[in-house]
Amino acid sequence: MTTQQTAPTLYLTVSDTKYAYRLIGPSNPTTFPPLLMLNHVRSTIDTWDPEVINNLTSTDRQLITYDYAGLGHSTGTIAANIRGFVFDLLKFLKALLPTLNTEQVDVLGFSMGGYIAQQLVLDAPDIVRKMVLAGTGPSLGPGLVRPMNEVQSTVFNPNPGLPTIEAFFPSFTTGQEGPAWFDRSVNSRVNIAGEDEEPEMAHFTTGEDLVKLTAAYLSWDADPVPYSLLQTVQKDVLVTNGDNDLIVPTQNSFVLARQLPRANFVMFPCSGHGHLFQYAEYFAKLVDEFLDGRLPAASFSAGRAAALKR
Repeated sequence: MTTQQTAPTLYLTVSDTKYAYRLIGPSNPTTFPPLLMLNHVRSTIDTWDPEVINNLTSTDRQLITYDYAGLGHSTGTIAANIRGFVFDLLKFLKALLPTLNTEQVDVLGFSMGGYIAQQLVLDAPDIVRKMVLAGTGPSLGPGLVRPMNEVQSTVFNPNPGLPTIEAFFPSFTTGQEGPAWFDRSVNSRVNIAGEDEEPEMAHFTTGEDLVKLTAAYLSWDADPVPYSLLQTVQKDVLVTNGDNDLIVPTQNSFVLARQLPRANFVMFPCSGHGHLFQYAEYFAKLVDEFLDGRLPAASFSAGRAAALKR
């Protein structure tokens, strides 16, 4: 059983791009398909919180963590928009999944990873079985609210630090949860980084790469098309957020859930954008129950009305 701290870094080259990824959890899982983890805007596979990763794998589920093209340990070019991220992701998945003896993945998308997950299910629905969308919202559409400009500026600050932590974990409700998360995220691989052919740590993205990420992030926020297509998604979805998300306002996650015909919405108390890290053990239990079909599900959805009883 590998963990966030011990899983080896693997590489898969497709069309001259070398994608970095890890298979975390049991080597012969009994639960299929694997769970693809799509992280937030500045992340790498090194900065996943081990509390979330290791609690998810404790349910005998295999996880795939993945560095987007041009970021972290992956080579290639950072896509200019979310559809470009999905184009690269599909190339990676179509090469990887046959080696895992599966044609589908479940997907967990956090923050910008949730944008990518939504576009993935719109562009390639057959490859997605179920989705978890955490701390994320839809693209441009009715009913959404904008985060404060100060929060957006903090998120994309070239040097992530205390203000960024505060945006993820407002201290007036979460106390010291934020610094604890940050410490776990930046230190989970320190004992293995640079050893036995493992790469050195790839920390939170900054510099010119962050400028490109910001453009891709904001292009999604301005695009009304994905929002308009959400009601066509015929997949079971779990949407989660904290009750006071400053980065993706909690209302936007609720709007996202309402636009999806087969969605559950769960709001976590006294938490914000980083709710999944703050309540890692419970969050993992909830995700496991959802993926195993133990949460309420719609009896029918658009296009598949129940037959009338006579």
